[in-house]
Amino acid sequence: MSEPDVSDLLSVAQAIAILDAAEVRPREVSIPLAEADGLVLAQDVRADRDYPPFDRSLMDGYAVRTADTAHVPVELDVVGEIAAGASSACGFANGQTVAIMTGAPLPQGADGVVPVENVEKVRSKIRVLSASAPGRFVARRGSDVRAGEVVLRKGTRLGPAQLAALATVGASTVPAFAKPQAAVLSTGNEIVPHDQTPTGSQIRNSNSLMLVSLLKRLGCDVTDLGTVRDDRDAVRDALQRGMKFDLLFVTGGMSMGEYDFVPRTLAELGADLQITKLRIKPGKPFVFARKDDRHLFGLPGNPVSAFVCTVRLASRLIARLSGERPVEKWIHASLSDALPANGPREFYQPVFCRDGVARPLKWKGSADVFTLAAANGLLARAENDPPLPAGAAVRVLEV
Repeated sequence: MSEPDVSDLLSVAQAIAILDAAEVRPREVSIPLAEADGLVLAQDVRADRDYPPFDRSLMDGYAVRTADTAHVPVELDVVGEIAAGASSACGFANGQTVAIMTGAPLPQGADGVVPVENVEKVRSKIRVLSASAPGRFVARRGSDVRAGEVVLRKGTRLGPAQLAALATVGASTVPAFAKPQAAVLSTGNEIVPHDQTPTGSQIRNSNSLMLVSLLKRLGCDVTDLGTVRDDRDAVRDALQRGMKFDLLFVTGGMSMGEYDFVPRTLAELGADLQITKLRIKPGKPFVFARKDDRHLFGLPGNPVSAFVCTVRLASRLIARLSGERPVEKWIHASLSDALPANGPREFYQPVFCRDGVARPLKWKGSADVFTLAAANGLLARAENDPPLPAGAAVRVLEV
């Protein structure tokens, strides 16, 4: 079988359109708040009451009628104290004040707070040295959020700050989307486990560990199915096991060689192959297929290719399956060194970005995992992009 002409391959934009149009069905679950870190909200969450639920002091100081401080210095009688968590039943009259702590409720009649650093103690009195104004150093009831208002919206990924907000409104369980269940499968007679010493033309399996780590960072629960030899029946059995997961990522066996069984076997198993070749470098032999609600990705065997295709393409579908919209993390930078013209495939070159400058790392090919390990971004070059001078504005995909 002859190699297809590059013009016959799908563009990256066409591949993205296919992936973004693929139907996904995120699974909604109700999960304890303590276990919800990293998940995505499946419904809006609303405040159960006003926050703050009362007028509260923002400072350690003295609750006052601000009219009493209009002409300073002025002495006020201290008639009580309110600590955080205490009742605000303590009242006072003109010419009086109440000591108050940060977070404590304002007593009836108070409309401002004078911080401790703005007063002098004089026996049972204080001398106010700086005038206060109504509402000064006071958080009014409902000033953060009103009862019934949306606190976090559906589609929000939960992290430390979001968990704190949910805890504040008493969301002990939250409606969230379950993490997609992903499986990783490596193929190839030459592949041996990473903890073994290769012999002859064997190589250690770097793809599985890389993909397991990457997919976890993208929000998946991941199962490593190990390595299968280039045998038609063995590949078929392994694919059938992998097709029980929401997502299956297979590396190797994607080209048109005699032992590249994966695409044809997926087709034999009833999968709809929607993408088979791309105008992308690295990563031309990229496969996307679907069967029922299962999403199947065939990745090139070289690790840089597998990484680029997962970050640039598969991540978009993973985001939607997690309940999010795909969001690309582009960095706008200037080029540290001139680059030659690009060829007919969209090129993602490993670079290192710092302080707005992208330094291209020497491209040694799609098997060069060492250069990839030194990169923190992928410089995107359009098809047939002309030479770029040093200082040119470029887009870098953060990784």
